[in-house]
Amino acid sequence: MHRNSSHQRSEGFTLIELIVVLVILALTSGIVLPRVGASWKRLEDREFLQEFVQTLKRARLRAMNSGGIVAFRIRGSERTYDLVLPPGKPIPPNVDIDADSLETDPETRDSLILFFPDGSMSGSDLEITFDQARTFHIAINPLFGTVHVYNVEPR
Repeated sequence: MHRNSSHQRSEGFTLIELIVVLVILALTSGIVLPRVGASWKRLEDREFLQEFVQTLKRARLRAMNSGGIVAFRIRGSERTYDLVLPPGKPIPPNVDIDADSLETDPETRDSLILFFPDGSMSGSDLEITFDQARTFHIAINPLFGTVHVYNVEPR
């Protein structure tokens, strides 16, 4: 049997088909990736906020269990916080932490929230702002030392 070369079709894709597929992939990536990136960033922010609040709660429990004063430290110059000296947990670069009145360690210049064995504390509420856009208010009850987080709506 003799094949007619004009009717013979090679297998594979044409250049036009490949270009169309690449354009569709580029458009889809342009729409999906920024949303995935923003979701990932918010997840990282949420993890930082949860760890920060858990460290505050841990300070209160440690003071009550040990019978001594426990200091929650924020070292602004190095952007770290923790219950140990020197504080080693990093504060992300997109995070701002504000407080009205915190104790100051005269030696290290760390800002302190002190938790006492009876469950009370010294210090004030904190505000954590992510990317200068999303703000969370951390309310610490000065009598009972309980910690609550509230989302602050933008004005």
